[in-house]
Amino acid sequence: MKTMPFEKRLNMRLSVNIGCMIVSIILFAITFGSKNFESLRPMYAGSFIGLFVVSLSLFIRNKALRKNPEKMKKIELLETDERNIYILRVSYTIFTYVSIGILYVAMLISGFFSITVFYTIETLLCVNLLLILLIRHIVEKKY
Repeated sequence: MKTMPFEKRLNMRLSVNIGCMIVSIILFAITFGSKNFESLRPMYAGSFIGLFVVSLSLFIRNKALRKNPEKMKKIELLETDERNIYILRVSYTIFTYVSIGILYVAMLISGFFSITVFYTIETLLCVNLLLILLIRHIVEKKY
């Protein structure tokens, strides 16, 4: 199986961190610039501030990691270790099945109380399943 070099993976993570910070700033500005979000403003503001802070801290961590070759090599070994890869794969598989099951049960229960919530969860479940198929197809093509 071919893998992406760690240096390239680290650069991609830095780009994603910058992208998340930009998106959080834009969404934060939209939230406070629009009257439509007034009732949910505290929740949205907290979410966007949290996204920005996490992205910034990961950016700083990854930037510092690039400057320290010894630590970068240690992290690379941890990420490429077969045991860790196996644990991640099994964890993600179990998480996927459990989350789909929870969504399905929530969809069935919500049908008794609110048809809007039922259709929202049903749509979320369908999008989740389609994303799993799409991601699997992309990964199979790549590797």
